[in-house]
Amino acid sequence: MKKSKLYLFLLALSSSLSLSLTSCQDLDLEPKDVLGEEILFKNDYGIQKYMARIYNELPIEDFNFDLNGSNPGFGYAAGGYHNGNNYWEALKGYSGSLALESTGRSTGSDMRRSFDYWPYGRIRDINNFIAKLPAYEAELDAETYENALGEAHFLRAFYYFGMVKRYGGVPIVDEVQNPLADVETLQLPRSTEYDSWMFIHDDLQYAMEHASKDKKNTGRANRYSAAALMARAMLFAGSVAKYGHNTGITGVAVDQGLQGMDQDVAREFFQYAYDACKFIGDAGFTLHQGKDKEAGYVETFVTETEEDIFVKRYGSVESRDTYDKSALLHCWDALTLPVGTNLSTAVGCCIQPVWELISLYEMPKLVDEEGKPVRFNTMEELWNNGEMEPRCRANFYFSGMKESVSGQVINTQTGVYSSYPGTALDGCPENAKTENDYNNQFRTLVDDPGKNSIIDHLDDGTPVYNRGQYGYYNGLGDEGTSYTGTYVRKYVNPAAAASTRTLFGSGQTFKVFRYGQVLCDWAEAAYELGIETTNNALKEEAIKHVNEIRDRAGAHSYTYVSTPQDVGSELYGFEVDENLQYIRDERRREQCFENLTYWDNIRWRIADSMFDNAYLPHSLWPFYVASEKKFIFLTPGEYHLGRRMTFQKKWYYDQLPGGEIAKNPNIIRNEGY
Repeated sequence: MKKSKLYLFLLALSSSLSLSLTSCQDLDLEPKDVLGEEILFKNDYGIQKYMARIYNELPIEDFNFDLNGSNPGFGYAAGGYHNGNNYWEALKGYSGSLALESTGRSTGSDMRRSFDYWPYGRIRDINNFIAKLPAYEAELDAETYENALGEAHFLRAFYYFGMVKRYGGVPIVDEVQNPLADVETLQLPRSTEYDSWMFIHDDLQYAMEHASKDKKNTGRANRYSAAALMARAMLFAGSVAKYGHNTGITGVAVDQGLQGMDQDVAREFFQYAYDACKFIGDAGFTLHQGKDKEAGYVETFVTETEEDIFVKRYGSVESRDTYDKSALLHCWDALTLPVGTNLSTAVGCCIQPVWELISLYEMPKLVDEEGKPVRFNTMEELWNNGEMEPRCRANFYFSGMKESVSGQVINTQTGVYSSYPGTALDGCPENAKTENDYNNQFRTLVDDPGKNSIIDHLDDGTPVYNRGQYGYYNGLGDEGTSYTGTYVRKYVNPAAAASTRTLFGSGQTFKVFRYGQVLCDWAEAAYELGIETTNNALKEEAIKHVNEIRDRAGAHSYTYVSTPQDVGSELYGFEVDENLQYIRDERRREQCFENLTYWDNIRWRIADSMFDNAYLPHSLWPFYVASEKKFIFLTPGEYHLGRRMTFQKKWYYDQLPGGEIAKNPNIIRNEGY
């Protein structure tokens, strides 16, 4: 007991001295409260106990991750966010709402907050493990010892990845610091961004060579999860090196290499990413297939499959202790589904898909050659006529779809036109919260707050309502029903008990790394490497990986363009060829709602162009045309709530925590803050 008190005293004393010590709470490992290293490090079970908190606080951007808003950060188990009490509000600051995947409650101009992420307490725990485990090598079998060190290097790389993608270069701490050392010794400067990425690379290379070969234990790090992180991190680094100069940001941090890298190193990082993907492919991972393309894609995210490489598992309703101390549960179903019988019982549709994402998929045309809306016999014809790719149906609930648990038909019909003689744009007021003259002339029940009474029947007897039960209603606030005409289906549990569709009632596993993501990384790394080396075979290989993804999605194959046009200059102000843009679009289709697209926009340095001049996301609204007994779909800006987005170039890097800058004169600030 005396030894333990002395240990905690020294940690508390050193917290004001060293950047790697944040508080004695951070460094007071739960497993070590009961058992010491002399017991924990002698067997694999003890090692797992030591690693428990390290895993628990990994920077995994999952269901409970909040990029922005009043309580941003990583949602830890048993206690929610580390700096707030409103534990359910993750999707108010959902990263997909800042990536043109969805619109959400916190969508707006404040698009970057680092929430002072500085996990050197956990890094110290890992460094302690790496330093101390060799003393117990004789107590462990050779495989357990080797695997444990590989696992530790993976975990350390993961924590550093969480920082480097936010800040650029950070202080590298690779050994346990002496809390009694001189203050000047503990005040480490930032390493360059290149050196920081290479530190991550070296740790992951070690993990790929020494971590477990067990592919089945997907809840614990192995050499394949290390390779998947290698691919993701090195692709990020390569993109920053290649495209970072396009921001035009200058200053001391840039001059010293703390922000940005020479373009010449892009090829090096793309090669690392490519090799890591090949390592996984050679290990025999495959995409999950199902009885049909749509069902198979749904299963990929609600069951554990052969596609999984590394996952974060959640519990069940029975496992939670109290409402505000939920043990590894999340709110995905309650926050994405609409409020309704056996649907969401709390909040509902905090995020809603936007047309910018939906329009990337194969689907029927909404507008004809004259610019007029295409007529559909029913709302269901949009997604049920054989033209929409199965992956699109698996990712979104469109109007007329039946939700499996509740049995409810998700009707988002937005209103009725007596007739519609004009173009699609005529019915899409973009810049005002009031209906325009065209809608005042032809719309009926425009000002009705929204009773879904039957106004007509189709020829087959199907009733038509003035507005759908789950569609847009004036005066109901920004929760519960859709303002964009669609709902998220991806990751929603189709076999959940209705009673679990409440705050912290969901237990779906989150797929941190899966083979579908690896194929996206592989395609991009191969194509970028092909550009850097003028190797057309690599470019063609990239398209092969794209088509592997598209085949599982039930979409048509993409044909490689041998002399591609530049499409990026008009979109972003710098060159991106049409094949590469297609690869990027395929990433958006395959990885939506996985908290990855936002970071793609950051590393490609395109967010400022995408969200220039307060960009307004768009909706997909179904309307009934009474004179024709037909339906049309319009895509107006989501102007009712006015959630406009702007991105400043300085936000490509977050500012380092102010407290760390204040107590360490060797830490140079990022530019623009």
